[in-house]
Amino acid sequence: MTMVKVLEPLISEAKKTGWASGLGSLNTVRLEAAGLGLTEVPNRRGEAPVTTLRPLGREEARKNSLSARFGKGEQPLHNDGAHMEHPPDFVVLGSETTSGTPTRLWINKYGGAFCWPPQYVLHGIFLVQNGRDSFYSPAFADGRYRYDPGCMIPCDARAREAVKFFTGAADSAVEHHWDAPGKLLVIDNRRTLHARASAADDPDRAIQRVSFRVKGEQ
Repeated sequence: MTMVKVLEPLISEAKKTGWASGLGSLNTVRLEAAGLGLTEVPNRRGEAPVTTLRPLGREEARKNSLSARFGKGEQPLHNDGAHMEHPPDFVVLGSETTSGTPTRLWINKYGGAFCWPPQYVLHGIFLVQNGRDSFYSPAFADGRYRYDPGCMIPCDARAREAVKFFTGAADSAVEHHWDAPGKLLVIDNRRTLHARASAADDPDRAIQRVSFRVKGEQ
């Protein structure tokens, strides 16, 4: 019996548009991923490849995480794994239930085509906090974004302008709604930033996440 492909068409669409949504399970996604040249990437040292994202208060959250700064409130746009030397290329989110808290998505497009960010985003320098593995980086390099205000500190005027750029970008973000059980959201983590709307009134929200790196790419 041939397995119905779930991940492949979503990955293909996400490469074109920045993200794609469909129906399925993360178990199916993980089985299919290896055949597509995708390797699972834990988002933090010692963390399992599949994690469940829940609204956390500031006092419960991990240091340098967005929840540590914003609690259960609205989160800013960011990339997953921005603290890593090589962040994941694709992030897959899934929910077995519904949630009234949407995921917000943003990609820098003009006239329907992907376009490069302003020069200050390319050249502003951030300190990326990752314990003993901390390093310096711009928010866009090698054709991909790296941005997370939870773990990245602007070090110069251009980086501070970049922070304003991403803050303003939230106004044009698109909302993905978790309005049916079994929904999947595939995000091209290289070009697309995402965020969570306020979950203060949605304490039972539970979104599963698994991240992938394309084999042979850094």
